[in-house]
This record gives sequence, structure tokens and C-alpha cells, in this order.
Amino acid sequence: MNCNHISFYKLKLSLIWFVLAGIVLGRYTESAFLIIATLFIMLRLNKVYVSTSCVFVGTLFFFHSLSMVLYNGYDTGKLFQQVVLLFTCVFCYYQIFRYCQVPVSEWFCRYVGLVYILSIIGIVQFVIMSVTQIDIFPYTLDGTATQNTGRLHAMLMEPGGFTAFSVPAAAYVFLAPGFMKYNRMKSLVILIAFILTLTTSMIVAVVIILFLKFYYYFKYLRIGLVVCFIVGACWCINNRDILSSSEYFVNPQLRIIQEKITQTLSVVENAEPEDFEHLNASSYVILTNYWIAFNAPCRILGTGLGTHAQNYERMYKSSFGGYGLNKDDAYSMFARLYSEFGILGLCFYAFFLIKYYNKDNIISLCLIVFFISYLIKGGNYTLYGTAFFHIVYYFISPHKFDMFHENISK
Repeated sequence: MNCNHISFYKLKLSLIWFVLAGIVLGRYTESAFLIIATLFIMLRLNKVYVSTSCVFVGTLFFFHSLSMVLYNGYDTGKLFQQVVLLFTCVFCYYQIFRYCQVPVSEWFCRYVGLVYILSIIGIVQFVIMSVTQIDIFPYTLDGTATQNTGRLHAMLMEPGGFTAFSVPAAAYVFLAPGFMKYNRMKSLVILIAFILTLTTSMIVAVVIILFLKFYYYFKYLRIGLVVCFIVGACWCINNRDILSSSEYFVNPQLRIIQEKITQTLSVVENAEPEDFEHLNASSYVILTNYWIAFNAPCRILGTGLGTHAQNYERMYKSSFGGYGLNKDDAYSMFARLYSEFGILGLCFYAFFLIKYYNKDNIISLCLIVFFISYLIKGGNYTLYGTAFFHIVYYFISPHKFDMFHENISK
């Protein structure tokens, strides 16, 4: 390999680190870093990569959303804001991936390395915060205030953000053959930081990861595992009075998670948003947004991109102190997709996950863990690496595999 090839390879790796850093340094840094990297590439190459299929699908969704927004009499401002944001992310990521021509596994390896660095920083932050009650990261790089709740969040805005960003890495630690064995320190640090976020999303992700671990590595127990999972879920629902006992968990942080889950399950049936106002904040937010999604107009086609907040304000009005929390992102990707794109949108998303799933690549499975957990808890289309993970999933699929000529088998 000559000096020019070495220099070009180092340049590509620098771009990868630059783009990944933009995801975690602030609320708006991802878009800013992507634009800078893309402009650099366009000036260097004097060309633009175009995917006709992406342009076609994007155009379809734009006109679908515009039609539904106008049909429902909603303001188009949020629609155009979301279109610009999503176009920027998809266009820039596509240019960067095509320019770098680096195997997707290399991207994912750098991502896991970044999660490891963030985990070390987060553990240090958690220890200092536990001893001194001082959060050493009160703001992100772009000046957004972070949540000081006594839980680990590293440099991200909130513990839930750190959880979402590190879900694929935590899944990789568990599911990738030999990774934990040969990378014990890295695995331990990532898992400790992941657990110290003490979020409901973390619990959901751990349950999914353990289920997949047993499902894929104990093939003869698959049917029994599925039966046990269903029976266990039914038992938890039927015995929520026992689980909701204040003495069930001694640890106060675990008790908070327990309270969120049990209160959420206890009022799902025949409820109105006003009934949710008596619950803890997390249960109130998720149930209210689900209620909006299920009762919004046009449940087949949805009401259009960026309209969940307008559905919220039109269908539910209250003077409650927590009114409006997470009305923009719906606190759940499932609730937001159903609210804005209806049954059609959910079917299309399921089609995307099935069509581009690579059963021969462990990274694809790790990203599925993220998608499932994010459908349950987390509804922003771009934050916490959401756009990046979808792009990686797209490029690592069997349909795009030949573009980068490398795979990681189970």
C-alpha cells in the first residue's frame, strides 16, 4: 500500500470519527457535522451520489404527507421542517458512505469504540455526581442543558439518550460470538455504563437481548422459550398488584422503574388522557401519546409527517402541569409512526426491516434490538443515532452487501 492510499484511508477514518462525534456532542451537532463533511466531499469530488429509489420513496412520502396535512387543515411548517431535517440526514449520510467506501463493519467497529469511550466518561461522571452531587456535563457542546437526575448520561442530553445510542453496542457485546471473551474490559465497561443509566429503555433492551441470546444459541429450546416468555408476560400482567407493592424492590431507582411499568399497565383499558394525569410522569407521557396515536383521524393513511403534536393539541386539552411533554416525538416510534403515517406507515416500516434484514450479519441483529426498543420508547427520527442506525441497516443488507464487499457472519 503506497503513501497516497494510506493517507486516503486515514482521511476516511477521520471522516467516520467526525460524523460519529457529531451524533453525541449535542442536539444540533449531528446535522452540522454531516453538512460540513458532505460539503468537503462534494468540493473534493465535484460530484453528487444519487439513489433513484430513495428519491422516489422520499417524493412519495412528501406528497402523501402534504396531502394529509392539507386535508386535515394542519399547519405545514412542521412538515417542511421535518422534510429538511430528514433530507439533510439521508442525503449527507449517503454521500459520506458512498465516498468512504469503507465496509459497514468498520463503521460499526468505530461506533462501538465511541460507545466504549463514552462509557468511561459516563462512569467517571456518575462517580463524581454520586460523591459531590455535581454534574460535570451540565451542557452539551451546542449549549443544550442536560438532565441532572443522578443517573449516567455522559455528554448526551439525558440518560435515555445514552441508552438509545448504546443499545446496538450492548447487544453486540452479548450477541457477537467471542466478543465478550476477547474484549472483557471493553464489554464490562459498556455494560456497566449501560446499566447505570437506570432507564426503562435499558430494561426493555436487556429483555430483548437476553431473549435473542437464548433464542439463537439454544435452538432446541426456542419453542419452550417463546412459551415461557408469553406465560411470564401474562403472569406479570395478571399479578401487577403484587409487583406494584412498594416493598417488592428495595432499591429506590429500581422501584421507580417498577412504578412506571405497573402504573402504565394498570390503566391501559378504557381510559382517557385525564386518567393518566394521576400517574408518574413517564407513564403519563407514554400513555397519553399512545392514546393520541390510536384516536387521531385517518388511521389508515395517518395525518402526515410532523403532525403528531398537532394531533395532540387538537384532541387533548388540559391545564395539567405535564401537559405537552414529548408531544413532538410521541415518546415512542410506534406511536409516532402510527399517528403520522397510520397503518400504511407501520406496514412500510415493517417491510423495510424485513426486506433489508441480513440474517448472516450479527450487526443487523443488533440493530433490530435498537429498532424494537425504540419502537417502544423513543420517537425522534434523527436524535441518538436513529438516522445513522437506519443508514447502517440499509447498507449492511444483502441487497447492498456487494457495495462494500465485507460481512460478519454469526
